Amino acid sequence: MRIRRRDFGLLRHLWRFRSYGRPHLGTLLLGVGLRIAELIADLAAPWPLALVIDDVLRGRTGGPLAGLAAVVGKSPIAMMTVAAVALLLITFASGAFDYLGDRVMNGAGERITAAIRSDVFAYMQRLPMSYHDRQAVGELTSRISIDTSRIEDALVDLFSTLLPGLLAVAGYATVILWVDWRLGLIAIAGAPLVFATAARYTRLTRQSQRRRRAAEGHLASQVAESLQGIRTIHVFGRHDLHDARFASSNDATLAAGLQAVELRARFTPLLEAVAAVGTAALLWMGGFGVLHHWWTIGLLVVVTSYLSNMVKPMRSLSRLSITFPQGAASAERVAAILDQPAAPAAPDRPLPHRLTGRIELCGITFDYGRGPVLRHFDLTVDAGDRVALLGPNGTGKSTVLSLIAGLYPPTRGHLRLDGLPVTELPASWLHSQVAMVLQDTFLFSGTLADNIRYARPDATPLEVSRAAQAALVTEFTDRLPDGLATRLTDRGTGLSGGQRQRVAIARALLADAPVVLLDEPTTGLDTDAEELVIRALGRLVEGRTVIMTTHQPALTRLATRTIHLAADGAERHERPSPGSHNGQRPRRGDPAALWSRRAGSVPRR
Repeated sequence: MRIRRRDFGLLRHLWRFRSYGRPHLGTLLLGVGLRIAELIADLAAPWPLALVIDDVLRGRTGGPLAGLAAVVGKSPIAMMTVAAVALLLITFASGAFDYLGDRVMNGAGERITAAIRSDVFAYMQRLPMSYHDRQAVGELTSRISIDTSRIEDALVDLFSTLLPGLLAVAGYATVILWVDWRLGLIAIAGAPLVFATAARYTRLTRQSQRRRRAAEGHLASQVAESLQGIRTIHVFGRHDLHDARFASSNDATLAAGLQAVELRARFTPLLEAVAAVGTAALLWMGGFGVLHHWWTIGLLVVVTSYLSNMVKPMRSLSRLSITFPQGAASAERVAAILDQPAAPAAPDRPLPHRLTGRIELCGITFDYGRGPVLRHFDLTVDAGDRVALLGPNGTGKSTVLSLIAGLYPPTRGHLRLDGLPVTELPASWLHSQVAMVLQDTFLFSGTLADNIRYARPDATPLEVSRAAQAALVTEFTDRLPDGLATRLTDRGTGLSGGQRQRVAIARALLADAPVVLLDEPTTGLDTDAEELVIRALGRLVEGRTVIMTTHQPALTRLATRTIHLAADGAERHERPSPGSHNGQRPRRGDPAALWSRRAGSVPRR
């Protein structure tokens, strides 16, 4: 009973995707109709041979083609001509219906897969960061690319194999019984044994497919991780370590695959052996009947052909014991993404077009799941303030920025922008009000202009060019043959850290958000690159509310005040920034706001 409940649970995961087939129901039913037409052609296929055997060779008239042959003429040549032409027409019709059925069914299946893949990808992207922090990239990639295809196979097989197969078995059995009920009973006696064999292998295959998909997902995850860290692998020369890890996962995948192959290889000959028992019984009893003139040789050939053809849909139906478990196991993995709780919908409330930039954190406590990072943290930032968060690593500086950006909800406490609770704001609106420059800027494949326009896809080329100039991106793109149209490879390979940071600043400038968050934007840069980035940042922070985390004094001087976080993330003390002119923000255009290192005004740590 436990096995049946587990199997039902897996099929329930597959059944939940049925809604994706509803828009294509007409197409799928057309495919079923084409399969039925193919079945009718196959049912007619043996009768030309029966006409030749009985009417031409043995001189006995009978069968559905006998009347047609009589119209043409009763001579052997006329009958053979009718049989040959009928065989060609039936064969061509069967092939045409088979072609059209495959095209219609598989076309609908591809559209179903595309819809599932699109929805799962969109939903997965919008899941909270806490979910992505727990998942491997390769594993999620495998679920979207491979598992969705196997769901399609199972759903399409429902219409292309299950329904036509059941109709075919019922049709062949009905026609055999109609031709001669005695031969019919002998022919269909082996059907229950075939289905019993298929049911046995269904249970074995389902568990095998679950293990196989889990092993393949783990392998894909390991490949993705290794490719993402390929620089580190090369730097330390630890190819052998990753070879060993991959070999271990590959062996597990191989073992799961070989087990599935073993089950599949064992299943087909066993099914054919079971079907052969019924065919052998039919031949013996049929031959005995021919000898006693109970029926003609042609009739025996027709019934034997029907039995052979009936085994084909039975075999296809039994192979669903492989396809459905694969689809069910994949549906379970994809459903695990869709079952993740989405962010609650923001209440429908009027929102200002643009924030003034006041930020309030009241009693904020946050926990990633490994213990609190922030405890009862309070911070108020007035509109236009530039606050630098200082302190040792692990004090929660970057966490504060992530909370303000809406990447995570606070565990406890309240966070407000202009008095509006951040957790109750629509994500799209919040992201238009808060721009963030990360420590490690991610650049997507495409042109430099595309990466700047990423902040605001509707920006004009002139706006993109102005943002690039203000962020000093044109300082290096003017030396490139294609300028801002230069295409980047994955992650912006070929650009220096400082150049990538300036592209990130150009993004933030183009977004024109009233709140800017800077998370260690100058870490790892050399002196000259840091100077250029800080000059670009000086233009970005003008007239905006800014919160930055940094260990660099040069960047701290852009702030109007600094806040030092203690090790527990709760205690702090603050003071005016040394570049704030006794707590007052630098005047727009004041050279002190840009702090040229060449002037010697920025001490080096």
